[in-house]
Amino acid sequence: MDLNKLIINEMDTKIKVDIPESYYQKTDIISLPPFEMHLKITKDNNQDFHLDIKASLKMILKDALTLEEVEYPFTLNIEEKITDDNEILENFMEKKQNTLDIIGVLWENIVLEIPISYRKSKLENEYHDGWELVGESKEEKIDPRLAPLLELYNDEKE
Repeated sequence: MDLNKLIINEMDTKIKVDIPESYYQKTDIISLPPFEMHLKITKDNNQDFHLDIKASLKMILKDALTLEEVEYPFTLNIEEKITDDNEILENFMEKKQNTLDIIGVLWENIVLEIPISYRKSKLENEYHDGWELVGESKEEKIDPRLAPLLELYNDEKE
């Protein structure tokens, strides 16, 4: 049995978190409602911290097709070991005050969850104001001006 893994201190709590708007102001996120997270921090015999965060939250984004506001639900499961040479320790922990900026750690993981494109609407054959949705059609459309060239090409192949 490895006694170095023996837990010396442990904090286990639920916290209500509100990410400041300044964090997501220049992203595709319209809003990020407050959420509750389960936070567990343990300190082992080696003086290493183990961070375990679980949270279910949602961000408000624009639908990629209709531009309406839609909810995008997701969950965060963060498990980190914070050692003396860890990047988290360098970026988010102030040793003189012995504090950890949990908002910074959360934000780094929330950014990874932002989808490139999110579409909740299911518009099949419905186009708006004469616009046509390109790239999602199941059938192959051929420009009528190029149809004779395609026929010549197919004849030569045979």
